[in-house]
Amino acid sequence: METVATFTKLDTAEGFEDCQVIGVHGHRMQVKLSKWVESGSAVKVEADNTIALGEVSYCHPEGEGYVVWVELLQALHDVAEMSRLARALLS
Repeated sequence: METVATFTKLDTAEGFEDCQVIGVHGHRMQVKLSKWVESGSAVKVEADNTIALGEVSYCHPEGEGYVVWVELLQALHDVAEMSRLARALLS
């Protein structure tokens, strides 16, 4: 499962466009980034109509980038449909 996603550090709102989600294993997501991210960082990963919130548990160099493990704390799925419903309710 390699999916293009947007990775954002929530403390700085620093986004990494076009990062790769390498895999999801239980409550952990593995992401490939071009920059190092410190452990404990609160992050948001947006991909395939899903927003996931979590905390970086591990980051190590691999190839020309870094592999980052994110402990997933919350996930919202089908956010496009939730936005449509919210707009309909507020109209």
